[in-house]
Amino acid sequence: MFKRIGLIVGAVLLSTLLLGYVFRLPLLQWVIAPELEKAGVTLNCLDFSITSSLNIHADRVCLNYQNQQLQLTGITANTKRVDIENAVLTVNPLPESDNANQLAKNLDLALPLNRPLINIKQLVVKSDELNKPLKISILEPELNKFNVSGDINASAILTANKVSGQFEINDTFLKQVINTKNTLIADFNFNTQQAFSFDGIELELNGDIRSQFAHTYEQCKVNVLTTGKLATRFNLNSQALIFNTDLLNNKINLTPSCTELIPPSEYAGFISKQVPLNWQLKLPQSISLEASELSVPVINLVSVGDKQFDILITDTTLNIKSPLEYLHTTLSAQINTPNINNISVNAQLAGTAIKGDYVVMLESLPEFAPATANGLSLSGHFNISEFIDSKPIGLINAKLTLNNVDAFDISAVQYQGDLTAKMDKQLNAEVALTQQLKSAEYKEFKATDISNTLTANANLGVGELFADLTAKTNIKAVNSPDIKLNNIKVESTGLQSRALKATHHAFINDVELVINHHMSSQAHPFEVIIPEQSTLPLNAFIRQFEPLAQLTKGEFNGYISGDVNLQSASFNMGISHASALYNDYLASDLNSVFSGEYNSGELNVKPTTFNLNEFRAGAVVKAIEGQWQVNNNTALINDVKGSVFGGEFSLDSYTVGKPNQVANVKFENIDASKLVTLDDKSGIVLTGRLAGSLPVHFDSGKIEIIDGSLFSQGTGNLKITNNAAFDSVMQQQQELQPVLGLLTNLDIQKLNSSVALKNDGWLKLGVNLQGYNKAEQQQVNFNYNHEENVFTLLRALRLSDEITQKVEQQYSQKGN
Repeated sequence: MFKRIGLIVGAVLLSTLLLGYVFRLPLLQWVIAPELEKAGVTLNCLDFSITSSLNIHADRVCLNYQNQQLQLTGITANTKRVDIENAVLTVNPLPESDNANQLAKNLDLALPLNRPLINIKQLVVKSDELNKPLKISILEPELNKFNVSGDINASAILTANKVSGQFEINDTFLKQVINTKNTLIADFNFNTQQAFSFDGIELELNGDIRSQFAHTYEQCKVNVLTTGKLATRFNLNSQALIFNTDLLNNKINLTPSCTELIPPSEYAGFISKQVPLNWQLKLPQSISLEASELSVPVINLVSVGDKQFDILITDTTLNIKSPLEYLHTTLSAQINTPNINNISVNAQLAGTAIKGDYVVMLESLPEFAPATANGLSLSGHFNISEFIDSKPIGLINAKLTLNNVDAFDISAVQYQGDLTAKMDKQLNAEVALTQQLKSAEYKEFKATDISNTLTANANLGVGELFADLTAKTNIKAVNSPDIKLNNIKVESTGLQSRALKATHHAFINDVELVINHHMSSQAHPFEVIIPEQSTLPLNAFIRQFEPLAQLTKGEFNGYISGDVNLQSASFNMGISHASALYNDYLASDLNSVFSGEYNSGELNVKPTTFNLNEFRAGAVVKAIEGQWQVNNNTALINDVKGSVFGGEFSLDSYTVGKPNQVANVKFENIDASKLVTLDDKSGIVLTGRLAGSLPVHFDSGKIEIIDGSLFSQGTGNLKITNNAAFDSVMQQQQELQPVLGLLTNLDIQKLNSSVALKNDGWLKLGVNLQGYNKAEQQQVNFNYNHEENVFTLLRALRLSDEITQKVEQQYSQKGN
């Protein structure tokens, strides 16, 4: 009976074992799968068997963890080792998880003291981020010590609280596996050997690195070489990535052909001589990236050689997701080259705002500049915001000084300029420029002590641009061989849109002018308004051409309009109650209103009447009236009439500036008594009326009267008493006394005389006198030649003219 019971029990056990082996896969999945799922691992497939040597052999195992798929094939396991022929890991994007913000913890691995060693003959890693699958082998020669070979060579040691080891990697591997369309990676070469450690929270890397970036752009070859040690730390909880880079040596080298990339221009040669070809980049002790926030304490880019560039970037922080919006940094740059004394720039950048200052110093301008100058100093400051993808708000200031400068035929000495440009949030812009010059020369003109201020205001919003302009200019003096101007003051206002419309209120030597003009690409019309004002300020101009002449009173006004581009203008001018003194000649109360035009270098004035109340030249000429005109730059005076010696005179025409000409002067109804009494001490009294014709010849600056004539109109009388010269002749030549005595009281019936005047002032008269002496009851026919220097006589008369003397004293002493 016990035997039977034993057979029955044995049969049951054997049947149970047989059923367990047959149904081993579902039974194992039923037992293991729930435990794996607790760890987030899904067992998708499992197929194993027990070999004759009691090893467990699994043909295939499929696991899935957070969308990452691992498939193992050819697994042989026993108590000493687990051998895996092939493993395929498919890396996919991680799924969203409610535990995404869960903090990592320090490793606390429950490592058994004894377990089978693991050997994976080939592990293939697949991912869309890889250009081709990554293939490695993993060998565990000792417990918890692993060696990795294949595409990556590494070793690792696993402890309860840390994973550590080292690995080697180079550019060849990255180029093969990284899936990128960036062609620059082909120019990148590197290799590194890094030691690593991971405690569950922080990953640390530390080791040597050597990298080279050699890229050719057109004809320019750029080589960046980095060698040294690099340490990296990454914290899973803070997501902080820190690079220790101060032990890296970074060199940047450019080939000379890189300067050919500078666009062809007149300044390309100068720039190419200033740009260094060799640089060194110094990195800080640490660079950190935390929560998209990149922090770089300092970057220093320094040139190597005699072209000294020192660019220092400090306190840089930026958000890598929006780098320009959240960028904060401080920039300092110093440049010194054989051609540049110093360029210094300091700037602080905060998002879309930047502020700073700068200094530029040059001994002379570069050769490409359209000017030559020395002693150049440019400095200023700036404070600008919203300068990216918008119109900038803030201000820019620039101060420029030059010892001297030559440009566009202008030479200037001691130039100082101060420019400030501002714009607010409403896009209201203002530009203010202040300039000072000790002197400036343009061809034969030289200006001294020049100051100028210019202000422009505009709104840069939507619509057509309009700019309001205001300016003030002061010039102490403008000198040239032909003219000198002093105390020039100009106040200007204008509106700039598609064209410039401006008004200038000017004072030149106290002469007031108002100038309006409208300048466009098609035309440049202008007008000059000369308000009614005193003529006395004009003396500053007149003295430069004729020192002995000056205006003593009067007013003038005018209006000029035309087009600068067409070189044409028309004008209307008026002179009223003007008086002038020339040496001891006095002209009083001149009046004339005239108009004309200027076109293509030709000046024309319409025939115009003028009136001169009085002209005192020894003899007093009154009520002078005539016409004058300008025809193609030639001035003509004609039809002049006036009163002199109680009669009238006329002048047919006189062309100003014509070297050879004859002007015919005629006299009518001259009071002989006033003519003879020019010398009131002569003792000669002549009555009657005279007329005459005097052809005045002008020959290259010489003035002569040739073949002039003088004759009586009606009868007259001659009386001679107490004339020293006449009495002397009577006494010395007593035989002539009977004849000469007839002249002492002679009724003149007819008088004729020839007149000739030499250039030196000597007047020669050939007189024929016919008359009757009542006392002697005798007819007289007397011929007489007389010579006298009329210039001397008239000069004496002018000196004795009290009116002229008073005017001359008054204005000559004032220096007006």
